[in-house]
This record gives sequence, structure tokens and C-alpha cells, in this order.
Amino acid sequence: MSRDIDKNPTLVDFKKTNVESEEVCLLSEPSSAYDAADNVNGNEDQNGGYALPRHKLRIVVSSLYICAYLAALDATVVSTLLSVIASDLNSFGNMSWIATAYLLSCSALQPIHGRLSDIFGRKILLIGCAVFFALGCLICMAHSMTFVVIGRFIAGIGGSGLTTLTTIILSDLIPLRDRGVYQGYTNSFYGLGVATGGIFGGVINDYFGWRYAFGLQVPLACILGVSLYFNLQFPKGSPGLGSPGHFKEKLAKVDFLGSTLLVSGLLVLLTAASIGGKEVAYSSKPFIGLCLASVFLFGTFVWAESHTPLQPIIPISLLRRRTILASSMTNWFYTMGVFTYLFYVPIYYISVMDYNTTKIGMRLIPNFFGTSLGSVGAGIYMKRTGRYYNLIIVIGVLAIVGNLNILSINPTISNLRQFTLLLPCGLAYSGILTATLMSLIAAVPASHQAGTTSISYTFRATGSTLGVSISSAIFQYSLRSMLNSKIPSIVNDQVMSDYIIKHALQSTSYASKAPEYVQVALRCCYEYAVKKTLLFSFICVVIGVFASLFIQEHELHTSINRNK
Repeated sequence: MSRDIDKNPTLVDFKKTNVESEEVCLLSEPSSAYDAADNVNGNEDQNGGYALPRHKLRIVVSSLYICAYLAALDATVVSTLLSVIASDLNSFGNMSWIATAYLLSCSALQPIHGRLSDIFGRKILLIGCAVFFALGCLICMAHSMTFVVIGRFIAGIGGSGLTTLTTIILSDLIPLRDRGVYQGYTNSFYGLGVATGGIFGGVINDYFGWRYAFGLQVPLACILGVSLYFNLQFPKGSPGLGSPGHFKEKLAKVDFLGSTLLVSGLLVLLTAASIGGKEVAYSSKPFIGLCLASVFLFGTFVWAESHTPLQPIIPISLLRRRTILASSMTNWFYTMGVFTYLFYVPIYYISVMDYNTTKIGMRLIPNFFGTSLGSVGAGIYMKRTGRYYNLIIVIGVLAIVGNLNILSINPTISNLRQFTLLLPCGLAYSGILTATLMSLIAAVPASHQAGTTSISYTFRATGSTLGVSISSAIFQYSLRSMLNSKIPSIVNDQVMSDYIIKHALQSTSYASKAPEYVQVALRCCYEYAVKKTLLFSFICVVIGVFASLFIQEHELHTSINRNK
């Protein structure tokens, strides 16, 4: 495996062979005011290689960390509020859309923020996302389920920018050599938001009512917007400033066709994944229609991006570069595997070991510390060594061993193993996210770092959704086939047998409520189905590890001016 360090990947060598010339043209394409973004002549030297003085950098970075925290918090804050809100608004039938609306808009719009920020500037776009986030939370305080769902969708638009633009802006301000450490802390804040969202929602509801769980986020989002307005600055020549010209000139540079096709394709795909196997059957015409529509939209998007005279909303041509494609595939398959075991290990605890939610929650806490340690640790390693390929190899070994450990789960495992079961995989996943992000950014000039970040978020968003959807189909199919095989041989009464199978498919905790003479058989069925699902998780991670072997190592610069 070639691991030659590209001493200066941003310089264009026009003496390369014809095979490489297309790649060179891609990386040297003109882009208005920041045509030579890597030749920034700002004040980074006096700031120790950073784009801002340290005192102002602390304020901006802290604000960006809170952006990541808020976006994650709002994604999970409704986990303990769904039934409360639905009951208060007399709308149990639409309860799931309270959570789905935010996740749909957030995931679908994440990929387009990179290119839009290249045109309009990062600062104005991030402040705009904070406004959308605050507005969405404000609308969620309405007394109508329709408005709550609309508010969640609007908040998701803002939340998508809070996560994506945070990552992009940090790359504009922080040298690549130190970038991994800052990304590690960003991931930790995001993980903290995910972990505390449900607790925050429950506590606020108990003391003030569920509407305040949304309302209290509004002033915080506004304070963030004000802080960023006065403190966020970019050095002269930075791609974070956006392209020059008046608003109409900038608007003319937006690839509206590509943006519409991409967002529509993602919305249709994510909708299919969200309702498939739950509200509609996988074999139903609506589900098949949504899948075919998403394939058509993505195919049209790829064609349109290949023929557009504008700079594409996502530079698909970058995927011809080995490191970009390998990093994207690594992210995609790792994420599919990780989200699968994150959903189905708790189901194993419920259905096979009969644990309550408190016990399960306690066993998931170490995973949060593992993800924080893995991300920050990867950043510290890259800061000290300036390399990441060997780290990716070690992470791959840890991921495979960790998933094998999860796959070997059984009802008799010790408490120590239960509490540490997800720890190795949490370390590996958070570490690979940080390492692959650095590999993506380092493989292209600074003027393309927003585009590659968008590519990363696109693969992660679709990977998580597809992982959950495919694993759900595997679980349901495996469980149904096993139940149909075991239960009729134990229960002679056909009506009773059908009744037990029906309820076992509807509730993973049914084994503890079923007649005693079938409880052992039901737990065996659940265990079989979960193990099949975890095998899918393991296969995904192995493919992700294989893809990571093709990542090439590039230089992690110690200054935002990559010529130094």
C-alpha cells in the first residue's frame, strides 16, 4: 500500500502525465476571489499558524462547540417527549413525525452547506442557520401538531448548518496539524448533546412543560448568532469569506438544479428508510415507489452535476481521487455498522436478558466516554506525529475486534463485559471519523475543503439511515421466520400460536409478558434475529476497514497557509 506523503498537495504540477492532468485541473479550477486560497497572506504567522488571535479564537471555537451541542440536543430532546406532546395535542397518529421531521431536513440539507458557504460566506450562512434553528424551536411551542412538525423541519434546516458549518469553519481557522484535536472536542460536544437531549427534555417537561424544552433553546441560539457576528472573522483570501460580488452575482453561481435534485433525492430516500417496515411494508407499492424515485433523482443529480456549467453543489468529480473515495466509503460502511449495533444491542438487552431501560442506559454510558476519548485521542496523535495512516490501521483492527466482541454477546456475559461491550467500537468509530475527515481535507486545496466536508457528511447521513433501515429489515425477516418455525411446534392451538407471533413481532419486550411455556423459545428467536443483525454490522465494518486501506497520507500543515 502506497503511503507516500504528498509534501504539498495544494501546488499544481502542470508537468504531470496526461493521466494525472484531469485531476490537476480539478484541483486548480478557478474560483473567483479565492483562486489562490492556499496562498493566504493574512496574519496567521503572528497568531502561531492560526487564523485568529488566541483570545478571539477561544470565543469563536466555544461558540462552534455549542452549535454542535445544540444541534445534537434538539435531535434527541423529543425522545422522552413524544407521547407527552402527542397526548397534549391529541395526535398520537402523527407522533413519530415530531422526531422524523427534524432528522429528515437536517440530514438532507447537510451536503449543500459547503458549496453555499463558498459562495455567500461561512459567517452569514451560519448566522442564518442559527436564526432558522431559533425560529423552528419557537414554532414548536404552538398548540397544533401540524405547526410542531413544521417547526421541527425548520429547526432541522438550521441544525444541519450548525453541524456542517462548524466543521468547515474550524478547518478555515485551525492548521491541519492541530485540526484533529479541535474536531475531537467538537465530536465530544455533539455526543454530549445526544446523551443529554432526552434527560433535558424530561426534566424541563416535569418542571415547566414540554414547550419550554424548545423555548429555552431560542435565546441560546440567538446569543450564539450575536457572538459569531462580532467575533468570527476570516483572513484575507480565505475561502470562508465567500466569492466576491453583489448578492445577485453570487446567486447566479448557485447550482439550483443540482441542489434541488440532491435534497429531493435524500428526502425521498430518508423518508423511505424512516417509514419502511413500520408505517408501510417493504413490499408495498409506496415503499418501492419511493426507492425507485430516489434512484432516479440521484441518477439525474449525477448526470446534471457532470454537465453543469456552474461549480457543482457537491464536487462529485473529487470522488475520482483515491483518498476522497476511500475515505467516503470508509465513513459510509463504518456508520452503517455502528448505527446497527447501537440500535440492536439495547434490543438484545430488552428482549433476551429482560433488562429495563435504566439498566440499559447505564450500560451505554461508557460508550459516550469511549467516543470522546477516541476522537480527542486521534486528534492528539495526529498533532504530535503529523500522520494518520498508521492510526487508521490500528483503528481498523480495534473496530474488527470490537465488533467480534459484540457479535459474541450471550445472556451469560459478565457485568464487566456488558458495561465495556461497546467501548472498543466507540473508540474506533470516533477515531475513524476524525482521521478520515483529516485525510479528506488534506487531500485537496483549502478552496475545496468545504466540498469534501460536505461529501463526508453526505456519506455519513445516508450511511446511518441505510444502516438502520437495512438492519431493521434483516431483524424483522429473521425474527418472523424463526417465530414461524419454533412457536407452532410448541403451541398446538393455531389461534394462540398466531396471537403469540403477532405480539412478539410488535414488541421486543413481549417475551417477559408471554405465557411461561413459550418465553424461552421467544428469547431464542429474539437472540437469533439480533445476532443476524449484528452479523450485518460486522460485515459493514469489515468492508469499511478494507476501504480505509486505500487512503493515502498527505501532509498535515502547521499553518492555515498550506504553502508553509
